[in-house]
Amino acid sequence: MKIVICAVPYSPNLGDGVIYENIRQLLTELAPAAQISALDIAGRDGYDASTVSRKPLINRVPGRLRPSVVCTYFCLQYWWRWRHKWAEQLADADLVVIGGGQLFMDIHLNFPIKLFLLSRTIRAIGKSGKVAIFSVGVSKRMSNIGANLFQRAVKNMAPVRISARDMLSAQHMKKYLAIHGDVCITPDPAIYSQRTFAQHPQHAPGGNVLGICISCPLEVNHGVKNEPAYELKISEFFENLALQAIAVGYVVKFFTNGAPEDEAFKDALAAGLNSRQIVNVPRANAPAQLVANIRACDYIIAHRLHASIVAYALDIPAIGLNWDAKVKSFFELIGRSRFFIPSPIPDVEKTLDLLSHARASCGTEKARLTLRLKKEVSALLDASVHQDSAAGARRWIGSKVDYENIV
Repeated sequence: MKIVICAVPYSPNLGDGVIYENIRQLLTELAPAAQISALDIAGRDGYDASTVSRKPLINRVPGRLRPSVVCTYFCLQYWWRWRHKWAEQLADADLVVIGGGQLFMDIHLNFPIKLFLLSRTIRAIGKSGKVAIFSVGVSKRMSNIGANLFQRAVKNMAPVRISARDMLSAQHMKKYLAIHGDVCITPDPAIYSQRTFAQHPQHAPGGNVLGICISCPLEVNHGVKNEPAYELKISEFFENLALQAIAVGYVVKFFTNGAPEDEAFKDALAAGLNSRQIVNVPRANAPAQLVANIRACDYIIAHRLHASIVAYALDIPAIGLNWDAKVKSFFELIGRSRFFIPSPIPDVEKTLDLLSHARASCGTEKARLTLRLKKEVSALLDASVHQDSAAGARRWIGSKVDYENIV
């Protein structure tokens, strides 16, 4: 059996790589003989620490023209480079898994056009009906063109199963993507990280190590554009948080999930503080290293979703910072809403006070959520085996579905 996982596994933001490695692990456990490979819909071929972000170039284009520029660029990449490569990789696939991660989001039509182009390849080579959309995030904000491209992509793929990673994503999927079948709620695969990365070196932190996942304000201000001087205020928050944490006895580590913008901001922040008591952790070069960086901490504070998810998987208390509804949704899913800070600019003293309560309230949801995750992986494998490939019809098959959590 050949399975191809299509997402952005080689993104500089290594949270996407963590997702891929976990999906691969889950599929391997349930289908040991399967041949599993990755198809990066952004055209990447591996993890590259020297990756240069295109975002600064895109941001120079006038706002109204950005969607057209993005579509033109990726269409050219598709016709010149990707379509033959993708067709060759997918040609003998028995199952194509789309996911996980926030793939159904619309920023300048980036993901809508990528998934639409992928769906054209899937349909052209006769793989419609051999697709499962798995544990994806779906954003609320979506242009009409973006929603239309997503709808056409789903129609081309004719998936045998669809699952979203939280209730909010499932609701957005049914509304914007015109999904009429069932959408199962399947936790983000990264909650399986403790098992997936169990073979990697373990490090026992000292009991007072606080990892602060630094995020560039330009990357996490989507929901707070009306907040005056957001960049300055969130910078001051990180600075004061680090200094006050040190003052009360924490060892502070700055790290990122790997995005170039976050790394540049982190290095500038660390240089500005110029404190020997702050450890500026080098950029992780692979998902396993990101997990190791998080494992070396006793507590995590982060905007980035997968810093919190990996911490949860490793039983490390985390506090989520507000920038996108997906962070709030995750903390609700795991029963730790108390440790999500809704204010765009958190209060440092209140954050540290919340941190002092985090260890005593790690929660007990992980076993149940892990079981639900495994059941959905088993169900999509079952659906791929029993599907009617000749008809290529959209069907929802599998006796192991958790119907209690279907939207």
